[in-house]
Amino acid sequence: MNFLGGHGVLKTRDPDEVSQWLGASFAVRHFDLPDSSRQFSGVINSCQLSSIGLTYLDYGAPVSVVMDQFDCFVQGIPLSGSGNVSALGKDVIVGKDYGTAAGPGTEMKLEYGDGFRHLALRIAPNVLSAKLAAMIGQPVDPPVMMAGPSGNQDLLAAQARLVRLLIGELDNRMADFAPLMLAELEQAILVSYLEAYEHNYSHLLRGRPRAAAPWQVKRAVDFIEAHWNEPLTIEALSVASQTSARSLFHLFRRTYGYSPMVYVNRVRLRHARDMLMCPAPGMTVTGIGIHCGFSNLGTFAQKYRQAFGENPSDTLRHHR
Repeated sequence: MNFLGGHGVLKTRDPDEVSQWLGASFAVRHFDLPDSSRQFSGVINSCQLSSIGLTYLDYGAPVSVVMDQFDCFVQGIPLSGSGNVSALGKDVIVGKDYGTAAGPGTEMKLEYGDGFRHLALRIAPNVLSAKLAAMIGQPVDPPVMMAGPSGNQDLLAAQARLVRLLIGELDNRMADFAPLMLAELEQAILVSYLEAYEHNYSHLLRGRPRAAAPWQVKRAVDFIEAHWNEPLTIEALSVASQTSARSLFHLFRRTYGYSPMVYVNRVRLRHARDMLMCPAPGMTVTGIGIHCGFSNLGTFAQKYRQAFGENPSDTLRHHR
C-alpha cells in the first residue's frame, strides 16, 4: 500500500535523487545500496501538517543510511520488512510498528533489509517542548534529550495506529476533512511520542500528578463548553485551568470517571443532537457530523447511537 499517495515527492530509480532529498529533509549524509545487483526503486511521499511532518518511504531494495538529526525530533514507524538501527550507543532491531526515535544532533546508522517500507514522523523542538510543558506544568529547561532509540512497545503500537488513522484521513480524497479531528489526532500523536520514549523528563510524566482544585476543573469545563467547535489542545486546557495537563486529567477522571477529551466528545455529540433536532434547510447528517468534529460518518453514527440510542439519521428524519 502506498501511504500519503496524494502527497508524492519522488518516484525514481536513481538513488542519488533519493539521497539528495533525504539529505535536505532529514540530514542524511550517507545513503548506500549494499547489494548493487538489486534494482533500486524509490518512492517518497511527504506532507507537513500544523504540528508534525509525515513522510512515506519505500526503497525497493536494501539500503544503508547514516543521518544526523540536527534540527528536529524524528521517529521511524516500519510498515513492512525489518532492519537495524544504531544510536546513542544502542542497537535496536526494528519491525512492523516498532520503530525508533532520535532527537536533534543524534547520529543514527540504519540498515534496512529487502522489502522495508516505513513512515517517518518529524517534530520541531519548540512544538515538542510546548506539548511537554503543558503536560508537566512547568517550563522545559534544559531541552528534551532522548535516552535511546527504543521505546515502550505497547505504547508504540498504539501510536502507530494513531498515525495510520491520521494518514487514512489524509489519503481519503473523497472525505471532507474535519479540522477538529485532524488537529486533535496530531495532538494525540505528540503525547504518545513523549510517553512512549525515554527522555530526561520521563520521570515527571510517570509521577503521580498533583491534584487540581475543583475550580480548576470547572474552568476547564467552561472553556470546553465555550470552544467546543474549535481544535482543543492540552496547552489550551492547561492555560484555561491554570494547572498542568496531568493534574487536570487526574482530577477529571476522579470527578467524572473519564478524561477531558471524552468530555469534549460528549459536548460535541450534544451539539450535534441539537442541530439534528432543529435542522437548518439543506442540512445533512454528514454536514452536521463534520461541523461537530467527526470526519468519519461511521464513527459519528456509532458514537451518536451509543450516546442517544438511535442513529443520527433517525433523529434528523423525526425532526424534518
